[in-house]
Amino acid sequence: MKRIILFLALVLAMVSSIAAGTLASYTVAIDNLAGGSVVAKEFIFVGEGTDTFQEGLKIAPSETLQWQFKVKNYEKYVISETDIYYKLTFSISASPGKKAIEPLTVTVRDGMGTILNQVTGVGTFDLLGSFLLAETGQERDILVEIAWPSESKSDKDYAGEKFGTSIIVDAQASQVPLDSSPNPETPEPEQGQVSVLYETTPPWQNGQSGEYQYQYKITITNNSSVPIEDWFMTFLLQSDRLNNAWNAKLISRSPQGIYRFENPAYNNVSMDNILPGQSVSFGGLASGMGVDTLQNIGVGGSNTGLISNVNVIHQP
Repeated sequence: MKRIILFLALVLAMVSSIAAGTLASYTVAIDNLAGGSVVAKEFIFVGEGTDTFQEGLKIAPSETLQWQFKVKNYEKYVISETDIYYKLTFSISASPGKKAIEPLTVTVRDGMGTILNQVTGVGTFDLLGSFLLAETGQERDILVEIAWPSESKSDKDYAGEKFGTSIIVDAQASQVPLDSSPNPETPEPEQGQVSVLYETTPPWQNGQSGEYQYQYKITITNNSSVPIEDWFMTFLLQSDRLNNAWNAKLISRSPQGIYRFENPAYNNVSMDNILPGQSVSFGGLASGMGVDTLQNIGVGGSNTGLISNVNVIHQP
């Protein structure tokens, strides 16, 4: 049975004064989006009026879907006459009245295919960009890729009407640079206050398979004053392959090397939560040489948003 993912976004049109450049600075955001047409898949930062669109897609294990939209500073012959700084906020959460499809990995890429950010399960992150003043209009392509790894829990675990995931994109624009900031509805520890230590042993060759293996250990430290309850962690490890874990649950592993680990659910506060000033560690066996570093790390919990600005140290 395929599950439905709901995507909500909008064509955000700023007040007409942005084209004339009469305002020194301003900020406009539109939240709580509704359904509408599936035709206008653009954020346009000029002109008057607003529009929205809604799109429902179905997905099953081992499938990957893509969804694309544009960000523009022009509409037909009207081009913004000021520098435009924009922020796109991606919120991946359970649909109203449902539980999230936990194995889903949402990857956001630019028009060249470069990964800008990733979330497995639920989380929130910002993408910042700008259109500097120019005589011609400018636009950028944003590609949203949704994958359900084949190695995750079976579809039966998410059957029925109790499960659904929504991806909401909010847009904000200004004539002055914008900062990436957490969603006020999902408080999180200060950015940069979580650190990750990735330790790998020297590799050895398996005598039967000839495959190189090593042992890994990941330590997450909470340096903030806010506890991270029921912690989870996502990251990208492209070349090596983590095969199992102790003191944590390996929830999903995609063919592209995107991992999601969760707390072991031992009903032990010191293991399931990361208290202020404390650390948790987990590890296991891996295949490869152990030379790659974890990338695109995200750490979060049931009481926090996704923390994507994480300090990482790799000690081979």
